[in-house]
Formats: sequence, structure tokens, C-alpha cells
Amino acid sequence: MLHPKTNRTGPVFLILFLFAVILSTSWLFATKKRTKLGSEIFIQTLLTQLDQKKLGLVCNQTSVLPDGKSLIEALIEKDASLEAVFTPEHGFMGKLEAGAEVQDSLLAKIKIFSLYGKTKRPTQEQTQSIDAFIYDIQDVGTRYYTYITTLKYVMEAAAAFGKAVYVLDRPNPAGGNIVEGPLLDPKYESFRGAFPIPVRYGMTVGELALMMKGEGWVPPQVELHVVRMTNWGRRFFWEDTGLRWIPTSPNIPFPETAIIYPGTGLLGAFTINPGLGTLNPFMQFGAPWLDTPAIIQKLGGGTSYGVELEPLIYTPRSLPGKTLHPPYENRPCQGINVRIIQKDKFFSLHFTLALIKAIRETHPNKIRLHRDSLNQMFGNDLLERYIEGTLSYDDLLKEMEKDEKAFLQMRQKYLLYD
Repeated sequence: MLHPKTNRTGPVFLILFLFAVILSTSWLFATKKRTKLGSEIFIQTLLTQLDQKKLGLVCNQTSVLPDGKSLIEALIEKDASLEAVFTPEHGFMGKLEAGAEVQDSLLAKIKIFSLYGKTKRPTQEQTQSIDAFIYDIQDVGTRYYTYITTLKYVMEAAAAFGKAVYVLDRPNPAGGNIVEGPLLDPKYESFRGAFPIPVRYGMTVGELALMMKGEGWVPPQVELHVVRMTNWGRRFFWEDTGLRWIPTSPNIPFPETAIIYPGTGLLGAFTINPGLGTLNPFMQFGAPWLDTPAIIQKLGGGTSYGVELEPLIYTPRSLPGKTLHPPYENRPCQGINVRIIQKDKFFSLHFTLALIKAIRETHPNKIRLHRDSLNQMFGNDLLERYIEGTLSYDDLLKEMEKDEKAFLQMRQKYLLYD
């Protein structure tokens, strides 16, 4: 147990100060009616209800209050009994590239347990010293972004070991209205996708946690508490929140990246570079053989999708901490840059499917896919079947539309915001 009144806090505050310095993009008060985070409300009004409770914080570099203070520091200042920290893919500081194993570590006397290493679930031994999990991680609203699978595993562990879970809600940077993609087929469940929601699901993590419990995707006995935000609406994108963006992982540097990622994130399963190895991942893509004028013409310049498309030539490079070996490393790529003009009209997955269709028609002998990766990310084998010519493009979209409509209906009872 760690309390600020003991002499052990000196090293802790030194490390937390360094942590704050690294997070030079601290969140700011940008408007008088900015979104108030679940973490703020928890610290101000609910933490006293957990007096004498031993806490395990599930967090990373995004777990910061709008004044720039880390949630860890705020909890210690409030004399909370912080017993352990659990951290997801990319690590406590969010500096490890996708897929890199995260090791356990220490923050002064506090143990940091990795949930993206030898184990991806909190173990009974790791949870013996805590009474409740506090989950506070900024997500991006894409099913195959692994933080929500970590949340599911935390809720399952909490149910198994008799712990409560407090989810401190945060905005969905991809908005709360647009839903895209098929529901995950259980056949393709993996750490990339662990429950049947669309690729772009248009919910906050708090709403999603309620759905996990309500739909029986986690044990029903889990004691779940969602701490709601205030001043957040479903129509909001990040600039509407009045909050400063902290990159959620090395290759999601901007809030706009989170909007396009549900679509262009799929390009990594094809013989296409999705902007990895550049400073603008997922907002550009290319290949040495890509006929960019033909593709842009087939997509009508992007206008009907709410974007502008611009040709460019770029060379993917090894970027330690982001992508060590990007597709077509050190080879010049004919590429396309995407500039989002109308966020509320930009359906990123539908745009990317149209892009894949244009590439398939223009380069029928060049486009290849990594089957297992694609099906896990997309959620079923419909896109694979389209590429292989056993399903029409129209039928692909029709099947997606059925799932999207079904999910919009199913999620309704779990929504916390208008």
C-alpha cells in the first residue's frame, strides 16, 4: 500500500514529474463547456466512496486529467491506496510498437503488470492485493484496437476473483453516431476482436462495458460501475470536446487518425503500405506499383466520401518505437494522401472498401491478402470472398448493412449520451 504521507512518495513524484514532462501534449481547457471526463468526476466526487479500498489502476500514457496531472498522481494526492498498475499493448508510456511484448516493471514501489506479455489477463496472484479495478484508457472506437479486449479480460478477471470494476468514461474520437462494418463472427475471435460488434462501433468505452455485461459477453456477476462524462454528445468529434489530444499509441498521432483507422487499418492485411514508416500513418497509403491517378479518378477525387485525395511519392522507413519494418521499407511508393473535409460524412470503412475495389479493378494481379489477419480484423470472410471473386461487391455491402442496422438497434439500451 502506498500513501503520500510516507517517505516513499519522493521517488514516486519524481517519476510522475518526468512522466508529465514526457507528456508535453498535456490536455488543456480549450472551451468553457469542454467535456468533463469520467476520471475528473471520479476524483472529485466518487473516490471517497472507495475509502479503505485497495485499487488496481488499468492505464497508460493517456490516463491524464485536463490539468496535465496523471491519474496516478491525482490518486496518490487523494491518499488512495494504489496497490498495482496494469497496462495494455504499447506499454505504460505508449512507446512500444504494435505487437511488441510489454514487460512487467516498477513505478517506485508500485508494481506495473503487463497485460500484453506472457499473460493478457490479470491473474489471481496479481489481484490478491486489490479490491477494485479502475479502468482509464483513451480508446479510438475500432474493434480491432486491442484496448477494449483488455477491458473485457479485466472484467472477466474481476468476476472470477470478486473485484469491482470502475470504468472512467472517455470520448470516442471517431464520434458516436457512425457505425460501420460487419459484426464479428465468433469463428474469427482473437485478441484483435473478442466480441460481436462492428469494426467502427460508435460507442464510448463505458457504453461498451455496459453492453459487454448486458449481452453476456462477460460474466453477469461482474460488479461494474461506469463513471459518466458530462458535456459530451454523440455528434462530437475530438475538436468538439475542448480537450488536447494525447496519441493513444505510436501510430495514432492525431485524432483524425482515429477516424480513418477503422478503414485504412485494414490495408495492412494487403500488399499495400498503409502509411506505416511515415509520420502520417493511415492517412496515406501506397505501393511501388500503384497507379495513383487511376485510383483517384475511380474514387471521384474523394469528394462524395467527404475527403480530398492527393497523389504523393513517399518512402517508408524503419521508425523504432513506431514500426521497425514497414511494408516496402526503403522503397519509393506511389501513394495517396487523404484529407478529411467532412468528418460527419466520412464513412472510413466504406471509403476503404471502395479503395480496395478500385485497386482490385486497376491491379488485378497485384493485390494480395494475408487471409488470417484480414478475417480477424474485418470480422468474417466476406471481404476475402470478394477479393477472390466468389462474392459480389454489392452483396458485400448488403451483408454489412444488415449487421450495421442490427447493431444500431442492439446498442440503443446501452447508450449513456444523446
